Order: sequence, then C-alpha cells, then structure tokens
Amino acid sequence: MLIKNARISDDERLKDVLIEGNTITKIADTIDKNDETIDANGAYLFPGLVDLHVRLKNDTLNQKNLNTLSNDCARGGVTTALIIPDFIPRLDNESFLELLNAKVNTLPTTVLLSAPLVNEETSKLNNIATLIQNGAIAIWGKSHVNSNLIRRGVQYAKMRQTPFLIDCYDDDLDDNGVMNDGEVAFKLGLPGISKVSETSEAAKLCEIAKYYDIPILFQTLSVKRSIELVKEAKKTIEAYAEVSIHHLLKNDTSCDDFNTYAKIKPPLRDEDERQELIEELKKGNIDILTSAHSPRSILYKDVAFEEAAYGMHAICDYLPLIFTYLINTKLITIEQFIDLTSKTPAKILGLKTKGEIKEGFDADLVIFDPAYKEVLKISDSMYSGETLKGKVFYTIAKGKVVYKKI
Repeated sequence: MLIKNARISDDERLKDVLIEGNTITKIADTIDKNDETIDANGAYLFPGLVDLHVRLKNDTLNQKNLNTLSNDCARGGVTTALIIPDFIPRLDNESFLELLNAKVNTLPTTVLLSAPLVNEETSKLNNIATLIQNGAIAIWGKSHVNSNLIRRGVQYAKMRQTPFLIDCYDDDLDDNGVMNDGEVAFKLGLPGISKVSETSEAAKLCEIAKYYDIPILFQTLSVKRSIELVKEAKKTIEAYAEVSIHHLLKNDTSCDDFNTYAKIKPPLRDEDERQELIEELKKGNIDILTSAHSPRSILYKDVAFEEAAYGMHAICDYLPLIFTYLINTKLITIEQFIDLTSKTPAKILGLKTKGEIKEGFDADLVIFDPAYKEVLKISDSMYSGETLKGKVFYTIAKGKVVYKKI
C-alpha cells in the first residue's frame, strides 16, 4: 500500500509512505511503485492513536461489545486501545484470559488487556503473575483497596517490569457524591465528589511508587494538585499523569439541568480547575491524553441524575475534539499532540514499534482532513451542537484499511 502527498508533521512538505505487510518500509518525498494507492491530498498523516483508558459498553464483555469497540476505535483513529478490566464477567483466571486474547487478536484494531490487581468477589490479590504470563500487558488497580494488596502488586510490577496503572479515588471521603463538589452541585441539590478524594490517593501512590521505585501511570486525573504531586514524583521515579480530553474542555456546568450525559468519573470540575489543567498541559506536566471512552445504553442514562451511570461514548470524536480545541487554538503543536496521544502511551506499554511514523514501525496510521467541518448532532453527547474541525478519512491498522469515510 502506498500513501501519497501526506503531511506528517507541522512541516508543510508532503511525503509518500510505503507500507509492506503491516510495516512502514519507506518514507520519502516521492515513491513510485505500482501498488494500491491512497492519495492524502495534503491531509495530515498521524500515527494511530494509542488510548490507555477505554471501556466496553455498559462494562459488559461479549463479542458484540468487543466488535463495537474495535469499530468505534477505527472511526476515531485509535489503532491501539487498552481495556480497563472492571468489566463483567471478571477477568480473574488464565483460561478466560487465553480465550479472550484469542478473540481480541482477530479484531481489526489492536485491543489490549490489563490484569486487574484485585479479585472483586474475594477482595484478594488476583493471580497477576499468571495473567501477565498469559497475555495481559499491564497491571491495573484502584487506589482505595487494601494497601498491602497495592504493595504486593507494585512489587510484582517491578520484578516483571510490567506497567502499573492506577485509578486514584477514595469513595470513603465522599457521601455518595455524584458530581463535583461545588456551586453547581449545591444549586442542583446533588451530593458532591470532593477533590481531596483524588489528591489524597495520588499522594499515597506517589509515595508508594517512590519507595519501590516503579514506573506508574496515574489515570484520568482531574485536579491540578494531583498533577503537581506526579510532577514532584518525576524527580525520582518514572511517573506519568493522564488526563481525559473532557476535563480539559468542559466544566461542571455541563451537568446543569441534570444532564446525565455529562456525568463521568472523575467528575467534571469547576471552571477554575479546568483552566488550571489547561495551564498544566501548556507547561508539559500532563503526559498523555485519553478519550475515557465508557459508553452507556440510554437505559442507564435516561434516569434521575443520582441513579445514572458514569461514562459517555467518546472515542469517535476524540481526534476532532483534540484538533478543534487544542491544536487549532495553538494550545499544543502537532508534535505535542503525537507525544500525548501516541508516542508516550506506546512507550508506557513497551510497544516499541507503535506511536510514531518511522521506517520499520507498525503501519498504524490515520489520514485526517483538517479542513472538514461537522456539527455534532448526537443527542447523547455533551458536545451535541458544537462544530468540530477535522475528520478521520482513513484509519489503517495492522497494514490494512479498517475505516474509510464514505
């Protein structure tokens, strides 16, 4: 396959990219080869996005939801996705993992699995050694579990040099909160989720990670103080701060009128906090972005706010949202965008041939037209009615076209 006339960076010069099998074999100003050809016509050619925080629809594992996730990834330009393993049925034994790996390996995009630290039914440590040996690529846990379980998990992560991913939240610090603890929650009469429920856990995990000297990814942080804690930890260990695109673009006023489609976790914070996160992004203190894709059926959203499920369908609009509100507004450059969404996430997982457009790297690519404009008319999105700039026209994964805009 030959891609011609593609813009692969902020540089205006166009390049041709040759793909043979599932590998990029040549990048040059001009390549002449009698092969299947896609003319990018000056559109951007990005490395496929690597998203480390996606969930299955309704947190339910079945073949239909796996297929839907992979297809949604392709539409959004995400060629590699790591599933958060808190789905049902639970991933807690090697036989189930082997069967699941066989299924995800047949999907058009790369879908990876992480090993849950704790068995939810027994509240005991999972057999993470066996899960890692049988195909799980990382260890994932919740920060508020028994600290001894975290200690044993990080020790194993260090021994096996396995990425350790952590969700920082202590629900004991909230009185069944359902949105950010602030003026909007007070106005709506809803219980709030405090910032300290996140920052206290981030501080604890920073100390544990420093003590055991392990690489650690802090997932979907929503508070500046959490970013500061990770920044401090970076002085002595390999630590990464992840933030969702939604926490950079929206604040808790999106929950006005009891809008359940803005109910996500961690919750959207107040405008001052959102602006602080933008500043941290500009300073380079945020390491990776995520779509925080967590689709929910209308059955779980079209209910009272307190009863509604957390999460939203986000991955299909992930790249246009980044381009419209971060790149087009010059908050970040194309190179920074690639670092945040492809290069650094691939590095965290040890995917040495993903995340960049280089000869010898995997042919996971996205042709993105920045001139395209579209008004979102999706009723179950908090971005409905907004005009997004740019569109994924082709997604190439494993050397094959897996999505083409018609």
